[in-house]
Amino acid sequence: GNVTNPVDLIAKYGADATRLSQIIGTGPGNDSKFSEDKVRAYKKFANKIWNATRFVLENVKTENLSADAKILPEDQKHIDDWNTQLAEIDGDLKTFKFYLAGEKLYHYFWHTFADVVIEESKTALNGPDGEVKISKQNMLYNILVATLKALHPFMPFVTEEIWSALPIKESEMIMVAKWPRI
Repeated sequence: GNVTNPVDLIAKYGADATRLSQIIGTGPGNDSKFSEDKVRAYKKFANKIWNATRFVLENVKTENLSADAKILPEDQKHIDDWNTQLAEIDGDLKTFKFYLAGEKLYHYFWHTFADVVIEESKTALNGPDGEVKISKQNMLYNILVATLKALHPFMPFVTEEIWSALPIKESEMIMVAKWPRI
C-alpha cells in the first residue's frame, strides 16, 4: 500500500504520460521522485502536442509543402535552432542520458515550438504575403515532423497516432521513419 500502481496511472493518464514521468527527472544513481502530479503534468504535455499539431495542420496547405520551398531567414533561424537542439539531444542519447534528452525535447516543444515559434507565426499565417506564409507553413510542418520523430522513443503512442494523421510523411509508421534532420 505504499506504492503507486503504474497500471492505474496508465488507465487514468495514458501510457505515454506515465512513461515520460518515469524518464524525465530520473538521473542515474539518484532516487526517483515520482508522483501522480508528475504523470498528470505529462498528460498535459501530450495534450499540448495534440493541440500544436492541430494548429499546424489547420494552417498548412499541403500543396504549399515542398522540399524546394524558399525558407526566409527568420524561419531558417527557427530551423537552425531546432537542429542545434537536436544535436544536443543526439549527444545525450549516445551517452545514455535519456532523462536529459527527454527533458530537452519537452522544453523545446512546449516552450520554444509551441510558445514562441507558433505564436510568432500566427500573424504571418493570417497575413496577405504569400511568400511569407509558404515559408512559415514549411518551417512549422518540418519542425513538427522532426520533433515528433525525436519524441517517438519517449512517447510512442501519441506520436504514432499523430503521425497517422499527417498529410505528407516518409513512411506509414513513425516507428520506421529516419531519425530527424531538417
